[in-house]
Amino acid sequence: MNPKRGEIWLVDLNPTRGHEQHGTRPAIVISVDEFNSCPADLVIVVPITSKNKNIPLHVEIPPKEGGLDTLSYAKPEDIRSISKERLIKRIGIITKEKLNELEEKIRILLGL
Repeated sequence: MNPKRGEIWLVDLNPTRGHEQHGTRPAIVISVDEFNSCPADLVIVVPITSKNKNIPLHVEIPPKEGGLDTLSYAKPEDIRSISKERLIKRIGIITKEKLNELEEKIRILLGL
């Protein structure tokens, strides 16, 4: 399994604690391809939700983009490293413009 940056995968995020995004849900692979193919067997993802909580850092993903059925939101505040064993199946890929927007929100969130 070799996920690529910008792809959307269905992932199993359980178990979680507190307010962490949980369950089986789509997530965007944000780590660079060199890391994704290294022996660490990890990827860095940003979970996606269909609930609009009007959080300014969320990135709106329109229906059908990346293989999603409904209007969805990438949640950069939930960025995390996961084992590739949590990847279930590839759903699609987001546009370069949407990936750039997500990168900018992550930079703002982390003060980079």
